[in-house]
Amino acid sequence: MAGPPGGALPTGGGLLDGGRQGETPARVDECLAQARALRATDPQQALALCRQAGEIALRLDYQGGLAWSLLQAGQCLPPGGLADATPSALMLQALSLFEGLGDRRAQAEALLALACDQARRGEQAAALAHGRRGLALRQELGDLGGQADALIRLGAVLRDMGRLADALEWLHQALDLALRAAEPVLQGQAHSHIGLVLAELGELPLGEDHHRRALALLTPAVAPAARVEALLAHAELLGRPGSASFEAAQVLLVEARQLAGTLGQAALNARVLLAQGRWRQTAGEVLAAAQLLVEALAVARRLDEPALEAEVLLALGRNRWLQGEPQAAVTLLAAALQTPSVQGADRLAAPLHELLSTLLEAQQQWREALHHYKAWDACRQRLLDQDNQRRIRQLLQQADLERVRRDAETAREQARQLGSELHAAREAERQKQALLEQLERQSELLRQLSREDGLTGLANRRWLDAQLTRERERARRYRHPLAVAMVDLDHFKRINDRCSHPVGDEVLRRVGLLLRDACRSGDIVGRYGGEEFMVVLVETPLSGAHVLCEKLRQRIAALDFTDLHPSLSRVTASIGVSGDAQDPVAADLVRRADQALYQAKATGRNRVCVLPAE
Repeated sequence: MAGPPGGALPTGGGLLDGGRQGETPARVDECLAQARALRATDPQQALALCRQAGEIALRLDYQGGLAWSLLQAGQCLPPGGLADATPSALMLQALSLFEGLGDRRAQAEALLALACDQARRGEQAAALAHGRRGLALRQELGDLGGQADALIRLGAVLRDMGRLADALEWLHQALDLALRAAEPVLQGQAHSHIGLVLAELGELPLGEDHHRRALALLTPAVAPAARVEALLAHAELLGRPGSASFEAAQVLLVEARQLAGTLGQAALNARVLLAQGRWRQTAGEVLAAAQLLVEALAVARRLDEPALEAEVLLALGRNRWLQGEPQAAVTLLAAALQTPSVQGADRLAAPLHELLSTLLEAQQQWREALHHYKAWDACRQRLLDQDNQRRIRQLLQQADLERVRRDAETAREQARQLGSELHAAREAERQKQALLEQLERQSELLRQLSREDGLTGLANRRWLDAQLTRERERARRYRHPLAVAMVDLDHFKRINDRCSHPVGDEVLRRVGLLLRDACRSGDIVGRYGGEEFMVVLVETPLSGAHVLCEKLRQRIAALDFTDLHPSLSRVTASIGVSGDAQDPVAADLVRRADQALYQAKATGRNRVCVLPAE
């Protein structure tokens, strides 16, 4: 009769039924089902049931039941474990048994449970490694919902680590899989986590939109615990200092507390207390905030939840500072930095180091203040890494396009459903007219959403304006340089008049293709109108833009068009460039680029002229 490899279930108490009658695999499964139902509200009773199931499984040599009892027992334990067992040790034993049984679905569950436990204890690298293995198994099984669940868990770990671009990418994949699997709860959880990441990136309207979608999907009846988490996430966004929706956050927190109170989950209640304490703190009610935060800290320590404890200590330290107790604040913040969950988690570490630097500087402890300032700056540099920013920008653009595609598909499906209802309806003519009007509105919406110039395949004027506005805002936020180039083909009317308009159209297409291929993937190239193109050069100083545009001018002049018309051997372009690293969002950026273009035309064409923004 085989036992658990490398250890055993935590001891403490015999069989709950006091004997061995009726010991069958079905009894083991029954105990485990009861333990699952109790795990969130009464982990001690759930642990006793897991222990009972494991003892019966051992006597029956029921390996599958033994493995599940080990796994569930590990999930019932606090992160620090008990004197005779730790969550990770039990989960690893369960994983070994599942591997011996060849149960890949159970292996995936064990790996992801292990990853969650390691993330709670601050072992993010190990959590990612085990989480990826669990994800790979679910991919092999073709389990779309399981893959979405794994990606959501991994996205949360990546967010804690400050790897926001990776988190955003994986969470968008999770949302797509949840949609394909028709799993509304997973869709809601993905939306909620995406909203949190977008809020940290400063994309507040997008983040708020995802939170609203999450709350629409996560109803109290279907997913109460997940709804509480979504309410807290949305309240955190609305409750930011200076938010116009600050009072609305308190309404969400009241609902979260009421709903969490019905569930009896101590950890969830502690997170609600933390969120309420932060809101009171922002509102200037520091005494009320202190009471809530002290209560949350006691629960976090009783449950041995290091990540939650670190967040509460940060909020409590800030509160003590606001109460005029800087030394007490320093002590609390230093304690937070020592929790395992902060190590390697830039999202938690950055605000701790920043506040410690401020407090220590005020106390004239220069060396310690400088140490924490440097640590904060290192966290900040990792979070604002330029490669990550480019990836995030591309991910957001892809997400915009995917949302338009999904909305269009939804509209088409709604139109098909309306058509079916129209066919069956008694008032056929009236419903037909209503359907035609709805389809016309949808068609108009799709036309408005069109971003592509029909001739060249580049961005059209409307999309160029929208993207330029967005890039200007990013440039302001991160203080990156930004340049704009206006490219105009010389004597283009002569080409149309002498060689025909179809030849002129093909010239525009080829020049547009050259511009697109010659620029970086993060730059924006579009047709501004007629024979004029615009190039938005992201994170490019004026000097660099000048060099690039000179290369573009030379490459255009080197194009051979004689295959279109014998007399069309050469086409040239004039280019105007403007930009300003000191004020990358100067209001006259496009106007100055136009002025530079006119100067290039006036001084002989086929040249590049540069005018800095005024």
